[in-house]
Amino acid sequence: MTTSSDVRVRRPHRHEVLVQLMRNEAGFPTYRDVLLFAAGLGVTQQRRVPFDDTAEPIRYDTLTDPSFAEALINMIAAIEYPDDANIMSAERLAERLHAFEEYANGGLEYLQEQINTRHQPVELVVISLVADALARDGAAKPASVEELLGGASW
Repeated sequence: MTTSSDVRVRRPHRHEVLVQLMRNEAGFPTYRDVLLFAAGLGVTQQRRVPFDDTAEPIRYDTLTDPSFAEALINMIAAIEYPDDANIMSAERLAERLHAFEEYANGGLEYLQEQINTRHQPVELVVISLVADALARDGAAKPASVEELLGGASW
């Protein structure tokens, strides 16, 4: 029987220099934070990129220490397998992690491309990508009092 403390999450070796830059220069304190950001970026850019050569993996329990991390992994799996509710079963954790790892790799690949084409340091590119995401049309917009109370009956 495999417990979650036995499960490891792979990091793509190809992007190890970028991961270190993100930790040292862009304010990401842990590998976990880098992977979570990269996976989210990979999903938004629709970049799922397989890889075989891995750097030192991290424990699943470490990755999911903040409760939102496991939710992100599960949301990615739900996106990848929309007609398969069984993807959320404990027996299919490896499949969910595989999708997460590949999206993280895709996000790191996209980030490296942005650094290369913009000729800016990693921290400026990360700030720009976050600002762009917040400014998109789908971002939250202020609501009027009427909109907030529209369904209320007193």
